[in-house]
Amino acid sequence: MTENDIHILIADDEIFIREGLQEALHKPGFVIDTADDGHQAWDKIQARRYDLVILDLRMPGPSGLELLDEISDQFPDMLTIILTAHGSISTAVEAMRKGAYDFISKPVDIAHLRLLIDRAVERIELTEENRKLHGQLENQDAFRKIVRRSPAMQETTKTLKQIAMSDVPVLLRGETGVGKELIARILHDRSKRHQGPFVAVNCGGFTEELFSSEIFGHVKGAYTGAHADRPGRFALAEGGTLLLDEIGEVPAKNQVELLRALESHEYQPLGDSRVHHADVRIIAATNRDLEQAVAQGTFREDLYYRLNVVPVDIPPLRQRQEDIPLLVEMFLEESCRAQNQARKQVSPATMDRLINHPWPGNVRELRNLTQRLVVICPQKTILPSHLPGTLGEPAPEESQFTISLGSSIEHVESELIRQTLERITSNRRKAAAILGISVRSLQYKIKQYDIK
Repeated sequence: MTENDIHILIADDEIFIREGLQEALHKPGFVIDTADDGHQAWDKIQARRYDLVILDLRMPGPSGLELLDEISDQFPDMLTIILTAHGSISTAVEAMRKGAYDFISKPVDIAHLRLLIDRAVERIELTEENRKLHGQLENQDAFRKIVRRSPAMQETTKTLKQIAMSDVPVLLRGETGVGKELIARILHDRSKRHQGPFVAVNCGGFTEELFSSEIFGHVKGAYTGAHADRPGRFALAEGGTLLLDEIGEVPAKNQVELLRALESHEYQPLGDSRVHHADVRIIAATNRDLEQAVAQGTFREDLYYRLNVVPVDIPPLRQRQEDIPLLVEMFLEESCRAQNQARKQVSPATMDRLINHPWPGNVRELRNLTQRLVVICPQKTILPSHLPGTLGEPAPEESQFTISLGSSIEHVESELIRQTLERITSNRRKAAAILGISVRSLQYKIKQYDIK
């Protein structure tokens, strides 16, 4: 037994079911205890910390649903699967509303139960990873703040680590909501300027007249209404990092002023006869295609090349499916703490919907949705019915594909794998479960058949 073992309790008054499940679910890394009634189950739950509890709905002493109430109140991180021979939709919904992780009917489909437990273990590992992540937020290694299970985000983080300690300008490119400001802050925190200020400015928020004053500052009397000296963003960021967000929105006239400041490392506040030295690192961010803007004549080519010393592409959330479960767990914990609510969880079916949603608003949209669900969902388990719009609807039935007589087994198998990945889910773990093979076998076959 090790500290990383998964501890499971099976509570059922039928000895053959209880011991049969204990034997069927046994594998390295699992410590499985049993209880023959509700009283014994509750005594064991109070005496020992379990990761997962499988409860019979009807047994002597407290019922499965009664125990579920106590577990939800006292051990909110403990996952519960309700087991019953009296399955019904109403019972399943009631169990899920009370906080059950899932629901399974007798006679037990062992393969299905194993799949549920594998998913539950993933949830347990995600929760633990999330705790560690939050504990590391103040750690000197700022890059631990980036959720990067996905290959796309791992590649981005690799680039960020390479450039963090330099002073070269960086251009962060990505869709709205991907987290460009968070990435900029992390670059600052990991840089040699980390003790200096981090200043972010939205370049799309100023008119042509206001831009110079906001960026470079002004002195008293520089124009009507300038009643006092006011430092600009360059001055505020002195010795630190200046993030020029939405750089593609800078008016043409102001692009010339900004280019001059970047080239000379000097700027002149409005109305000031003195020239000030700019000791700042520049990070620019955009959701626009600046190369296209240059071709169209709306963005200066020389400014573009001055900013585009090191371009970093931040992938959209739809290309980071592996990161979504951990992001959901992070945002749930963050929102529940902010709203002073008991810890909530999402059901496996809900998580599937979240993973497969295209997320046009990216991480920002996911975070906002999570905050909304914490507030409006009265239950401890968030079900698909709580999701808004099409997110709460099951995916449409996938059409079949035709197998021509005379096709080889290899052709049929490769086509089945390819269409499963293309039309059902690109998540390889889920695809492997659908196909009834291991993830390792799926990866081998993808390579064998050269499936792109």
